[in-house]
Amino acid sequence: MNNQGKRNLPSHLQYDTVSPATKLLEKRRKMYEVHEAFEAQREEFQKQEVKFKLEEEKIRSKDMEIQESLIKFCKFLQDNEAKKKRAEGRLEEEKRQKLQKEKEIQELNGLLQELSKKQQRLEKKVTSMKKYEEYLDSVAKQYPEQYHDMSSILERHSTLSSQNTKLVEEHSSMENLYEKLKYESTQYEKDRNHEILQFNNDRRNQKKKYQKEINQYKLQKLQQMKHHQRIQVQEGFQWPLIIYLIDIKHELEEAKQENNKKDDKKLKKEENKKQQNKIEEKKEEDDNYEVKSQQAIQKLKIISLYLNDFKKIIFGCKEDYKKAQNK
Repeated sequence: MNNQGKRNLPSHLQYDTVSPATKLLEKRRKMYEVHEAFEAQREEFQKQEVKFKLEEEKIRSKDMEIQESLIKFCKFLQDNEAKKKRAEGRLEEEKRQKLQKEKEIQELNGLLQELSKKQQRLEKKVTSMKKYEEYLDSVAKQYPEQYHDMSSILERHSTLSSQNTKLVEEHSSMENLYEKLKYESTQYEKDRNHEILQFNNDRRNQKKKYQKEINQYKLQKLQQMKHHQRIQVQEGFQWPLIIYLIDIKHELEEAKQENNKKDDKKLKKEENKKQQNKIEEKKEEDDNYEVKSQQAIQKLKIISLYLNDFKKIIFGCKEDYKKAQNK
């Protein structure tokens, strides 16, 4: 009875009455069973993973094959499209050439018909003129003493006719050559006039620039001269100042002479270049007159400045001398 009662008891009541060692063994058994089930399931998963990897590799290889075949197919389509375009282009070119050839054939047929008609007219004319030839031959045979040089006259006529044709052709070619040379000469003259005008403009601009630099240099020298004049007057040294002013004037005169020489050389070159054109020579003479007049005006201005400065220097020296005597 007691055994049956124990058997009929719930499992947790039976487990509670078991010793700890038995409980530990029971736990280990369950863990082993769970571990065995886990290992079996893991092996199954590994097998499935290997299987899936193999299938994935197969699918990837098939995908690569499909991509390669797709690329080949696209290339094949592109090649076919290019061949199609080339074939269409050749077809259009052949059609165009065919139409052109047909047009040329029609033109040649028309020309052939015209030439055949002309030949027929000439043949009719020759046949109509044949009787005159026969008549002239008969007359020449009847009177050989009068027409003994007939053949030489005919040969001379044919020679002169051929020479006349050649001369006409040469005359037409010479006229064409003359027109061409005339056009080239006109163009060359226009270009030459344009270059001359451009050169004159550049020369004027350079001259203005150079004149501006000369004026600046003169102004600087005059300012230096006045500054040294004030210093020398204050210190009482008049003679060194006069010598310095003479040196400055000498330098300015040398620079002016060099500039005049350069201007003369430029003017001579320009005159030599413009001898071929009368109109440009007149313009050059006017320009030379203007240049010389401007140079003369500049020289007069410089001389007047020198005279004014010299008067100021003399006046300053007199004042200093009077002050010195008063002291």
